[in-house]
Amino acid sequence: MLAVGILWDKLLKTENQLAIQKQVSLPFNPNKTISFQDDFIVVNKDGQTKVFSSHCTHLGCNINKTEGDKLICPCHGSAFNTDGNAIKGPAVRPLDSKSFSIDKATSQITVEV
Repeated sequence: MLAVGILWDKLLKTENQLAIQKQVSLPFNPNKTISFQDDFIVVNKDGQTKVFSSHCTHLGCNINKTEGDKLICPCHGSAFNTDGNAIKGPAVRPLDSKSFSIDKATSQITVEV
């Protein structure tokens, strides 16, 4: 019975930790079309800003380069457009979108992780 209580306590603590949403603040340059920052890709195009996880949806490699307007995974060559959609495999799922806010006064973008 003690083991069940310990396991239950650990499950509750884990669930509470997951419920606490973390934020990451990064520098924001509205004049740069694509920027790679930490675990995120910030895309500014046509007056809109989008933030994606930089982890490829194939095997999780860190996407860190572009070819034109394509985001390229260096591990297996998957490519994504600036809307985060997979346009060349082996990845088939789009990049994970992230919620964010921009503080223009401080030129910071705050991303929900």
